[in-house]
Amino acid sequence: MNKVVIVGRPNVGKSTLFNRLVGKRLSIVHDMPGITRDALEAIVHWKDKSFWVVDTGGLLEDKDYIAQEIRKRVQELLNQASVILFMVDGKEGITHADRAVAELLYPYREKVFLVVNKMDVKKAKENLYDFYSLGFEKVYPISAQHGRGVGELLDDVVSMLPEEEVAQREGLRLSFVGRPNVGKSSLVNAVLGSDRVIVSPIPGTTRDAVEVYFEYKGNPLILVDTAGIRRPSKVEYGVEFFSVGRSIKAIEMSDVVCLVVDLSEGVVHQDQRIGGLIARRYKGCVIVGNKFDLINSTEEEVKEYLRKRLSFLDYAPIVLTVATEGKGVRELLDNVLLVYQDYCKQHKTSFVNRCVEKVLSEKAPPGRIKVYYAYQESTKPPTFVLYTNNPEEWKSHYKKFFERRLRECTNIKHAPIRLILRSREE
Repeated sequence: MNKVVIVGRPNVGKSTLFNRLVGKRLSIVHDMPGITRDALEAIVHWKDKSFWVVDTGGLLEDKDYIAQEIRKRVQELLNQASVILFMVDGKEGITHADRAVAELLYPYREKVFLVVNKMDVKKAKENLYDFYSLGFEKVYPISAQHGRGVGELLDDVVSMLPEEEVAQREGLRLSFVGRPNVGKSSLVNAVLGSDRVIVSPIPGTTRDAVEVYFEYKGNPLILVDTAGIRRPSKVEYGVEFFSVGRSIKAIEMSDVVCLVVDLSEGVVHQDQRIGGLIARRYKGCVIVGNKFDLINSTEEEVKEYLRKRLSFLDYAPIVLTVATEGKGVRELLDNVLLVYQDYCKQHKTSFVNRCVEKVLSEKAPPGRIKVYYAYQESTKPPTFVLYTNNPEEWKSHYKKFFERRLRECTNIKHAPIRLILRSREE
């Protein structure tokens, strides 16, 4: 599969170019260096050709853990790349960090395009010819922010790519969400069996919602590792604000969400808040109790505790894991498939009406409420429409009872259902 990989030191405009090529804001852009850490991928279509473009973390010669992990991942991507876009900041001119990146790229010089960004600034135009000293033949002056020169760059990029059919990757969208540092990235790596996303004990290491494609038992999955969601009062406007926004968006776009809880800290109010986000959006869910090795309780005791603290997710299976050792991962994936199967269930109208009659006969609604007709409108989530004489008179406690019994009757045990009440006139 053709890959175009964008590399360079921090804050030269890699994510801005990535968003420009993809046509939407998938990667967080900010003036603070080092925002992007994990590699982000998306499909680009240009001149009857399609290819994967990859945004990477900024390369530095620092010895700290995250810088070294970014460098290791970029090196892996360079070996896979059909074209490498080496981005520099024309406004700042050549820096020592640029020369260090250039040395890393010399073995791949035949497929390197030197992209000089910020050419809408006068100083960048004055510095342009200095960049030829880096030793790359293909030099492209652009403005990623305004799109100048990007079309010409893409024309030459696609001319370098071999003919290849690129299939749009589709599959079950599975997100890992939770508070910072509960083990989401460790779980993704354990599922994949490789260090695909950066893991560190520093809260907030993951910033973008990172998508990874994966197959399990013949089922295609899109795994999404998200930034930790802290209490709103703790989140300042800036990088973390957008990271949390991406995490919430990931929940909305998911079929199944793994709510990851740190068992060594227990279920706190923020875990319940995040669980509420999942429940209110009617998403399939697996509750993941991670770091099970750090507590002295039996599996039954822990599951009972989690069920009690997250009672509003009563349909969600519970799995206990030790992400750093890969324990519980297979059980986790099996439960994800189980949830997804229920999330996609469709029933005939005659069967739905029989189930509704059964629930009503077990416990009649209060007052003079009547149900005339019912059917399943859609899946993901399974959505049932009931025509009734007084929709506004359905009390919340009876509606919850009705939903629970209807879920049992329709054998949708591990996914939420959505109940829509309509008047006969509608």
